[in-house]
Amino acid sequence: MRIRSSLASQAGVSAKRRIDERRALGAVLALDPSQQEAVMQRQVETGHLFGEVAVELGFVTVDQVHRAIKQQQGFSVLEDGDQRLDPLVVTAFDPRDPLTSIARNLRATLTAALRPDGRPVRSVAFIGSDTDAELPVMVANLAVACAQTGAPTLLVDADLDHPHQHALFRVRNRAGVTTMLAGKAQDELLQSTAIGGLSLLTAGPAVPNASELFDRQRLANELEVLSENFDLVLIDAGCEATAVAAAKGLDAAIIVLRRNVSYMRNTRLLVEKLESNGQAVLGTVLVD
Repeated sequence: MRIRSSLASQAGVSAKRRIDERRALGAVLALDPSQQEAVMQRQVETGHLFGEVAVELGFVTVDQVHRAIKQQQGFSVLEDGDQRLDPLVVTAFDPRDPLTSIARNLRATLTAALRPDGRPVRSVAFIGSDTDAELPVMVANLAVACAQTGAPTLLVDADLDHPHQHALFRVRNRAGVTTMLAGKAQDELLQSTAIGGLSLLTAGPAVPNASELFDRQRLANELEVLSENFDLVLIDAGCEATAVAAAKGLDAAIIVLRRNVSYMRNTRLLVEKLESNGQAVLGTVLVD
């Protein structure tokens, strides 16, 4: 799996807070000031987590990082066999898994992306083409990777016909996007997950008029209010024709394709539809 997109310098109002958190972790790991600076400089180049870079540079071991993170913020990586998440969300369990690395690289692209007005991209729709099974897993792992940096993250399942995120994060799907867009008053739409800092808005109960719910960029309008307390909002828009409508009004979109299966002609048509809606397309992800 890889992503093709242009990168911009990382920006955001929470930059100072993130630097302070990194220095705090460095102190817990007993790194001296020169080691901390070396780690943070390498982070700028790679987009990887502070602890991951400290291991790469040989300053500490993986076990030391795990213990330090647990000491600092409760937990970061779940124990194998934790039943609160599906094992497919491997980023929550294994920082060395190849899919975890892919999720971190994609996270670096998102945190570096800027809107035309120069502000950081905050809401991103992921639209699949021939990736019905892979898309939800990829977005779930990316959401975990984003939350692991300390950035409050909201994951939204907008694939109303084939929702997956509630099953991956093992939460109930009694109320969600369909409830919200139908205008029904509903408390506690957002659900917490086993990952600190990651909240989930499930698809909600099935409805016969799912496509109509996305008219007039209603999802983006609702999320603008709902997501005030989050740094990133990631939307699993699915692979259906409704995905383009679900993405309308969001900051950006990323298209997820299957290598040697998805047709370039269909991809170009999808990009044209998104751009005709005024949607910025950050790039494409290829999955094998």
